[in-house]
Amino acid sequence: MRDHADPTLREMDLVILRHCEKSGEGLCDPLTERGAADAVRLADRLEGEGIDAIFASPYRRSQETIEPFAKRMGLEIIVDGRLQEWQISASALREMRELAPQVTGDRHFRAPWSETMHEVWDRTQAALMAIRESGAKKPVLACHFGVLSIALTHLADDFVYANWREITQPTAAHVHRGVWRKLELAGDPAAPASLVEH
Repeated sequence: MRDHADPTLREMDLVILRHCEKSGEGLCDPLTERGAADAVRLADRLEGEGIDAIFASPYRRSQETIEPFAKRMGLEIIVDGRLQEWQISASALREMRELAPQVTGDRHFRAPWSETMHEVWDRTQAALMAIRESGAKKPVLACHFGVLSIALTHLADDFVYANWREITQPTAAHVHRGVWRKLELAGDPAAPASLVEH
């Protein structure tokens, strides 16, 4: 199922986030009240990780998720459109229960009017290469369920489809040299995982 990542990307020391609970599906929909509170908890958790750069998708929910941490650490949020969520059409989402095995099992399978897993990885990999070239030693990526799952599928040796079900709102994952771990947050887990978040 997985393509191999550029070996230099697997050397990167990365933290990748799925955003906190959102109020809607649109580009500009903010976090919920619970999501905003979780963003503060996330900032508490990330503070000791040695993060030196922040990259985020263009979605407001991703930027609001990392904003408390950015303000606390005095870091700029650099927006990269290649970190946007996996683009899946409304018609495909309605049939996702049936389509899921193909969508996740065949990286070239295209649900109607949607991106393939391979296409999402191509743009995510291009973003990672640019981030690597930026000189950041330990960046954090504030993004989405699809980007996080697909990135870990390619960058971590032991991240498999079953792990996709562990991705909640929010999730923070650290990956380095083929090994990944979930960064646990204080308190109860937030919203449960879904195959896609649209």
